[in-house]
Amino acid sequence: MPEEGFYSFSSQSSRELTEEDNEKLSKQTVISDFKKNKLEIEARKNWDKFYNRNKNNFFKDRNWSAEDLKIICPDIDFEKELLYLEAGCGVGNMLFPLVAEIPKLKLFAFDFSANAVRMLEERAKELELPVATAVVDLSIPSNSSPFDEQVDLATLIFVMSAIHPDKMKIAAENMRNLVKIGGSVVVRDYGINDHAMIRFGREARIADRFYVRQDGTRAYYFDLDELCGFFEASGFKCERKEYLHRITINHQKNLKAPRIFVQARFVRID
Repeated sequence: MPEEGFYSFSSQSSRELTEEDNEKLSKQTVISDFKKNKLEIEARKNWDKFYNRNKNNFFKDRNWSAEDLKIICPDIDFEKELLYLEAGCGVGNMLFPLVAEIPKLKLFAFDFSANAVRMLEERAKELELPVATAVVDLSIPSNSSPFDEQVDLATLIFVMSAIHPDKMKIAAENMRNLVKIGGSVVVRDYGINDHAMIRFGREARIADRFYVRQDGTRAYYFDLDELCGFFEASGFKCERKEYLHRITINHQKNLKAPRIFVQARFVRID
């Protein structure tokens, strides 16, 4: 949808569904158990295919990242050297614009997809930027880190939603191994009642608020308190949480797309 107008705000509640929204949701059907299991088994393969097909052209660099992080973490001195991890880095759409604005960051990155990590490494090499990288599956329990150091700050940007809901607490527990005591994890992801959640048709619903896209990748739509619960049960304190409302307006077609995201900051306390 061409973006002709844009309106945004934050709140502690998601949006109310319209009658039309509820009608669309009622028509969504659940996929078979066979397909559910197949998607879980092939999750890594589907993301590798995604990055191999789209290269680094699909996601745009997140140029809002530095400004937003400074607002979310006002107590962090970004003028000092900080160890920063982009968890679920993809091709580095958060990492590269962030270090361009905050050059003293010491960089770490990992992803589920080996193809994504390879493309990030190629871009880092072109920029002569040192980045410690690894291929990591956050949904598998681990008591260790792929890196020699724990970081001061980590981001999970549209990462948790790609993980099966039954394994999200494991992902939060694994993040605890990667962050120093007193260090922060900033999460941004899809929120309940997002326009994209309502748009899914038949044969796309895996479970409540959990869907499969046509390319086999998956997306979960979070309740804000639910997201906080995963991290608070894993040794973190929630310092800030909010729903981000983004209403994209196409005046020519008289269309509105009410996007809903969750955003939160967690500080490791033990």
